[in-house]
Amino acid sequence: MTQITGAETIRWNLKDLYTDAQALLQALAVVTEKAKIFAEAYRGRIAGLDDRGLADMMAALAELHDEVGKAYTYAYLDWSTQTTDPKRGALLQTVREEYTKVSQYLIFVEVEWSVIDTQTAYELLDSPYLAPYRHYLELQQIQKKHLLSESEEKILSEKSNTGVGAWNRFFDEILGAAVFSLRGQEVTEQEVLTKLSDPDRSLRQEAAFSLTEGLEKHARILTFIFNTILADKASTDRLRGYATWISSRNAANEIEDDTVEALVQAVTGRYDLVSRFYKLKKRLLGLDEMMDYDRYAPVGETETQYTWQEAERIVRDAYSRFHPELGRIVGLFFDQQWIDAPISPGKRGGAYSHGAVPSVHPYIFMNFTGRVRDVQTLAHELGHGVHQYLSREQGVFHADTPLTTAETASVFGEMLVFQELI
Repeated sequence: MTQITGAETIRWNLKDLYTDAQALLQALAVVTEKAKIFAEAYRGRIAGLDDRGLADMMAALAELHDEVGKAYTYAYLDWSTQTTDPKRGALLQTVREEYTKVSQYLIFVEVEWSVIDTQTAYELLDSPYLAPYRHYLELQQIQKKHLLSESEEKILSEKSNTGVGAWNRFFDEILGAAVFSLRGQEVTEQEVLTKLSDPDRSLRQEAAFSLTEGLEKHARILTFIFNTILADKASTDRLRGYATWISSRNAANEIEDDTVEALVQAVTGRYDLVSRFYKLKKRLLGLDEMMDYDRYAPVGETETQYTWQEAERIVRDAYSRFHPELGRIVGLFFDQQWIDAPISPGKRGGAYSHGAVPSVHPYIFMNFTGRVRDVQTLAHELGHGVHQYLSREQGVFHADTPLTTAETASVFGEMLVFQELI
């Protein structure tokens, strides 16, 4: 059932982060001590800092964020390729606990900055010395009404490792270890999902039943995880005083609740377009009845299979034609082993581009099966990757972007490759 695509040996090289786990742990011990020294130097002093003093503090804070983020990046990337490996899971847990310890030392910064009155804060932020940190500090002022006291923030931080973070990891480990029976073979979740877009309708149907049957074995646990995470979010939103269930996400995306509500109303008000689409697809497929497993069926000629090498060429060419510099950056991901592409047992599903930290570079995670959708996914994630690579110059506080901005770059990359494919 597993098809050879050429992606089997495309593994990322994490040595740009650390040579090994031991080097990570040694570096993490150093950054924890540095965070302690930082707290001793600045706790209780932020309100009295002038613009230069605040800029110096932010520069030191940025270094700490970069170093601890680098450690977490290594542990998470290493674990995500083999979620069932106890050693990798133990390393990830150790890093998360140490990450929390560092956060405990640094929480006072946001709390002390938030109690400075808005006028004084903005007068400071007008200083050119604070330009590299202005947006980050401005957002904290805007959202400070949702911040709790330092002791309360520490409690939430301390509990995170045994709270929602632990449940998210448990979910990924369950699905990473799950096997699905399809035509006499045991396959991964990613492999069975791929068959839902196969031209063979009988195979799509079998894949849908296999997916349902395989997930049903874990239904009770997965439902419990989902409900627990939902309850945790509701509790946190209440504590922080968010108006609606989506307000915290909107705040993170830097958009207003009313704007998102208008979008939701515009979309839900035109569900008839979806109905028209599936009626047309049913007719094009020549079906009497459209079933759930027909939703992703290809229309027209049998779908082309792509090797990894073909996908790489298509994506490189598409980006290079738009601009040589984009093509050069995309090439780095392939040439420097910044991509992990094969499907393998224990590997989590899906795809992502991890921005890592400004002192290193992004990494891209794939489950490549050779479908045209995988080629577009590769283009999508490289859109994120190029964006993240270029945004490193903005520093650790501004390198990440809200989803509303980030997805613009990735979808643009997808469009470049779509034009290449048609």
